[in-house]
Amino acid sequence: MNRILFLSSEYTGNGHKSITEALSKQLLLLSPDSQFTVIDGFGLGSWVLRSSSHNYDSFAVKFPALWGLFYQLSNPFKPVVNWFVARSIKKSLLKQIDSFHPDVIVSVHNLFVGSVLDILDQSHLDIPFISLIADLDNVTSLWADKRATYIICPSNEAQQKMLRVGMAHKQLFLTGFPVRDTFCDRSLPEPHCHAAKEVVSILLISGSQGSTQVLKIAKTLLNNDKIHLSIIAGHNKALIQLMENAFSPYIGKRVTLYGFITEIKARMMEADLLITRASPNVLMEAINLCKPVIITGALGGQEAKNPQFVVKHKLGLYCTNLNRLNDMVSELLANNGEKLLQIAQSQYRFRKPESTREIAELLIQTARETNASIDLPTA
Repeated sequence: MNRILFLSSEYTGNGHKSITEALSKQLLLLSPDSQFTVIDGFGLGSWVLRSSSHNYDSFAVKFPALWGLFYQLSNPFKPVVNWFVARSIKKSLLKQIDSFHPDVIVSVHNLFVGSVLDILDQSHLDIPFISLIADLDNVTSLWADKRATYIICPSNEAQQKMLRVGMAHKQLFLTGFPVRDTFCDRSLPEPHCHAAKEVVSILLISGSQGSTQVLKIAKTLLNNDKIHLSIIAGHNKALIQLMENAFSPYIGKRVTLYGFITEIKARMMEADLLITRASPNVLMEAINLCKPVIITGALGGQEAKNPQFVVKHKLGLYCTNLNRLNDMVSELLANNGEKLLQIAQSQYRFRKPESTREIAELLIQTARETNASIDLPTA
């Protein structure tokens, strides 16, 4: 029996939860007798650590420049960050380890890499440890630690960063970004010729916490009477109310408004085009479905380079000026959607629907090797 302990984050967006959900399902498919538990690493710590988790969404959205600065400071102050987190979570983490007896520990949050390895060393615990990078680019060195058994890199950019900060090539396991199996249709045919449409369906995604920028984007797009908008406003009830008032003449005609939803794949499949922030999880889910995207912004820190990542790999467009948004949509749809098709084809070549399965296989293999070493007879 394989026991896998995930260290994740419950309240810093939905990305970490999405990754552990994707991996958990694959683990059960590949090894039904596997046992795993997902722990909110912030919940193991002091009120300071827990508070930083609960306030992350509002802080990162309201003060993006300041958050970006804090994120960059994690590189030169890595030893201090690891010391503080380890000191905060040590007692609770050791209780979890003593209760669950994991064969491998996997961290999908950068704060629980070096700090946890410090705790394992201090406690003389020889448990394989895997760092699973949950970002595409602008990767903090907190993900890197020479003591890790493996560091899973979801992109070439992440792998190169790990090599630059001194990680051994044999430590690095290069995959695509792990997304939920429902977005990973391996039989999906390569996109071909878009027929001209009278009405274009655009899905506008705000993110789990909601953003007032969505209101500005929607107002801009509704100037084009050939656009039908589906808007996902997230948990932000005030934003939902604001949009219901602002778009009341359009709702049910040209606008469909949602709060936080779980059936995100269905909404993506209905759309011709997605407009979203550069969140890696939403972005990679769209790419796996070959749905062209326009990026309208990114959080500071871990998302800062994602718009350029999208443009570099020809996975979508980056709109830095909302006044140009309608022109960009028109350019994509010109000549029977020629540019829209080119992006979808680039996404098809870029996507790696097998990534989550490959990562799950690595976790199972590592856990089995741990069990095998324990079962070896002593001389």
